[in-house]
Amino acid sequence: MNVERDLEIQWLRTFKSVAQTGSMTKSSTLLNRSQSAISMHIKNLESVLDGELFHREVRRLTLTTLGQEFLIHADNILKAHRSALVMAKEQDLTGKISLGIPDDYAVSFFPAILRAINEAYPQIEISFVCEPSSTLVPRIEKGEIDIGIITQDRTDRGVKIATVPLVWAGYIPYQWDESKPLPVAMYEFGSEARKKITGVLDQLKGGYKIIYSSAYIAGQIAAAQSGIALSMLTKCSVPERLPLVNHKALPTLPALEIAVFKSPAEDKRSALVDLIEELIIKTPFNGDYSFNAQT
Repeated sequence: MNVERDLEIQWLRTFKSVAQTGSMTKSSTLLNRSQSAISMHIKNLESVLDGELFHREVRRLTLTTLGQEFLIHADNILKAHRSALVMAKEQDLTGKISLGIPDDYAVSFFPAILRAINEAYPQIEISFVCEPSSTLVPRIEKGEIDIGIITQDRTDRGVKIATVPLVWAGYIPYQWDESKPLPVAMYEFGSEARKKITGVLDQLKGGYKIIYSSAYIAGQIAAAQSGIALSMLTKCSVPERLPLVNHKALPTLPALEIAVFKSPAEDKRSALVDLIEELIIKTPFNGDYSFNAQT
């Protein structure tokens, strides 16, 4: 005879954290629990569900089919639990939330986000952190930043809200021809943008030469304005004074997927972070690119 067992909230929090981080060790730090407790929570869930939730790979835990399906239910249960706690307090939502965003998305995304938050939750204070995605992602995973707008490097990292094309910007260097390396200004090493761009630049007949690289858009714009190199920028970040470049020798650049990504850490701000995430997903943005806002 099978005896039904309840799904404890803490088990669900642990499961969601491990699903997001791919690591029991990381989740142990984020949730401030021992690794043995984290492991026991997962085993308890697998016992109740009568199936494995994770593939145990060498470097990372990945979700099984059952795990992927259960993550949807776990997330809904946790959100409902937090909403109930917020309602029970019977008070206006207050608090401080840190929101990270790369500088090349800030102008196009942040004003609409800030306006929407202020209208819906005027008592919430937003601490704005402007850093590249390669820096934001680990800080969000560690719980140092609550939520962020990032360049999505994996489909399971965050909720996609937009697709933004990369474009050539600046001035083609004097005396350059297709047989010579093209001087370019580049995103920082390790970034998703750089990975995608370098794959396309390999198509150039004469190759390319990185003259300048930076994690911040101001430096790339300055390099393009100087005429020493062409920059490859997100279309939403190109200033009006900087011309777009179309040349038969230049390959078409890829697009970047933009996502809202929140910290897996569970603390007193979690309910607020959930609300901000939902608000960002539903916020319409202006611009010449494709958005995936939900209504």
